[in-house]
Amino acid sequence: MQQSTPKRKVHIDERLFERIRRGEQDAFRELYEISYRPLYAFLLSYTLNSEDAKDLLQDTYIQVYKNCHMYKERGNPMAWMMKIAKNLFLMKYRQKREPEVDYEQMEQKLGFDDLSNVDNRMVLEKMFEMLSVDDRNLIILHDIGGLKHREIAKLLEKPLGTVIARYNRGIRKLQKEFGEML
Repeated sequence: MQQSTPKRKVHIDERLFERIRRGEQDAFRELYEISYRPLYAFLLSYTLNSEDAKDLLQDTYIQVYKNCHMYKERGNPMAWMMKIAKNLFLMKYRQKREPEVDYEQMEQKLGFDDLSNVDNRMVLEKMFEMLSVDDRNLIILHDIGGLKHREIAKLLEKPLGTVIARYNRGIRKLQKEFGEML
């Protein structure tokens, strides 16, 4: 029987924002180390291109640094940062049609280490064919970003029931197709 690995929930101490406001570089570095992977995966799921995702990631951290005073405590810092990232994506890529998929970077960043490169690319291509951008983003936000469905609904401005239904439908599609690989 195969054991599933526990989900890694990203926990960001809200006090980091106060420390960043005070100019503590260690606090900003700590925030980056905790959050860059799920933010990068989130942006990569939108852009489907490593370089574009990296550019947006850098822009996101610039905005977080400039606007850390606007973060309201008792929220979810990761959700707030992902909302900034999403808004930056929407501003920069509204006119762009079909982004080019950088599968090589995607497979490295999302941890397909146990498959060959050809298998990785085939799995990723199939996943992208099977899922809509919205469904793919829901799965990344929940499973990589560690956000709760309620937080995702607020971030994406969609009803909670819709988020849960689409997430479950996307997961079922992937499980049906990829079963043990997942």
